[in-house]
Amino acid sequence: MFEQLNDQLKDSMKPVTELATLNMNALQDIAEKQNALFSTLLNDGMSFVESASQQKDVMSLAETQKAYLEGLQETVSDAAKETYEVIASTQKAATDVIKSVSEDFSSKVASVAK
Repeated sequence: MFEQLNDQLKDSMKPVTELATLNMNALQDIAEKQNALFSTLLNDGMSFVESASQQKDVMSLAETQKAYLEGLQETVSDAAKETYEVIASTQKAATDVIKSVSEDFSSKVASVAK
């Protein structure tokens, strides 16, 4: 009887465990992407400062700054897209888990109602 109760508890907690795992994996992916973004921004910023300090006139400094800002914009946009993809895929997976649980619950209710 105890084993049966334990099995039922495991079965009922399976969706919660799956959702927690999905969230944990999504947060880990996002943290890794944010870490990579921060490193890239720091390295690009240092490169810009080094390059800007070597410029002799205002026009070349403006070109260097323009190139840096365009690269910065692209880097941040790419990071936002990657983060959105992680969140969207996690949301879809969570929706699938919840839908599966809902269908399973509905079938159990229907079988009991017969």
